[in-house]
Amino acid sequence: MTIKTITALAAVAALAACSSTPTTSSTPAEEAPSGVAGDFGNSVSSLIKAQTANPATLTNPSSAAVTGVDPDYADNVVKALRESVSKPAAVKEPIQIRVGGE
Repeated sequence: MTIKTITALAAVAALAACSSTPTTSSTPAEEAPSGVAGDFGNSVSSLIKAQTANPATLTNPSSAAVTGVDPDYADNVVKALRESVSKPAAVKEPIQIRVGGE
């Protein structure tokens, strides 16, 4: 086979694959979602609902600004950030790359 023939066959195969790919349609009866597509996004929405302290705010959010934070919680967060952000002693250690059993 020549290169032109192979290229033409590849082009025809690509066009045939594109024509059989389902597209978004206006009527759901034309296109049935696959098992994954039918469940797409449910895990994210269930996690958001599970992590929400007041589920009523998901449908009716407050327009008021947040006015405060628990001082003990904020202090613990700042301490954790300051302790774990940078450890200069660990950065100065040489990098060792071992190949095989050496």
